[in-house]
Amino acid sequence: MKTVYLDELFCLNLAVDYFLLLGTARLCALPYRRGRYLAAAALGAAWCCAGLLPELAWLAGPGMRPVLAGAMTLAAFGGERRLGRCLASFLGISALFGGTVYAAGLLRGGQAGPLLHLDMRVLALAFAASWAALSLLCRGRSGSARRRVLTVTVERSGRTAALRALEDTGNGLTDPITGCGAFVAEAAALAPLFPAAEAAWLQAPAAEAALHIPGARLIPYAGVEGKSGLLLAFRPDRVTVEDRERDDLLAAVAPGAIGSDGHYDAIL
Repeated sequence: MKTVYLDELFCLNLAVDYFLLLGTARLCALPYRRGRYLAAAALGAAWCCAGLLPELAWLAGPGMRPVLAGAMTLAAFGGERRLGRCLASFLGISALFGGTVYAAGLLRGGQAGPLLHLDMRVLALAFAASWAALSLLCRGRSGSARRRVLTVTVERSGRTAALRALEDTGNGLTDPITGCGAFVAEAAALAPLFPAAEAAWLQAPAAEAALHIPGARLIPYAGVEGKSGLLLAFRPDRVTVEDRERDDLLAAVAPGAIGSDGHYDAIL
């Protein structure tokens, strides 16, 4: 009978679960939040170890695996749009890695069994093969998904909104009066920054909305297809891009939806 050491099992599952969550973020084109992924991986590793205890053996039952997958997905990606897509991607990558581990074990002439029965060379081979397959899959997706998506936190009058902004080096939107640059976000993404009565006006034409939202202004824009007009804009109390505070940005309300795949709701 093989002796199982809980510390070894925990560390091994921690590494594997972290890799799976990181791969999920890559596949879903999400900004990496490594601290959250590490915490979610620790949850999965602790769950696995607890399932070996006689009084908690029910945690290792087949019926509890979807519960664990859902809990890890919520811990890692809670707050993201299309959380169901994150869960499906996590399950798919887990299946891909499991199949790769099985194949790698057979290639090395061993038996494909639980992770603890495999040496680190098999796991390293499985990691490399799985990441290569994932990279090829990501390259086949649309160009917008491959561009960098940044986390932008906006504060106004004590209210906060977290945006996922596509980095666009060609964005030349500026306020002609102050010379400040501006990012564009969907009205629904900016709505948490306003009282309900004001937030309703974000969907209205810019010139009309500016009359009902204190501190709002209008800035001109020109689109790539020759369209032009005015955007409703305002100066937030604070804007943070990733971990860097920016005091040179206005927030502008997009006249419609931004993007079609749900990976971002703003353009920086």
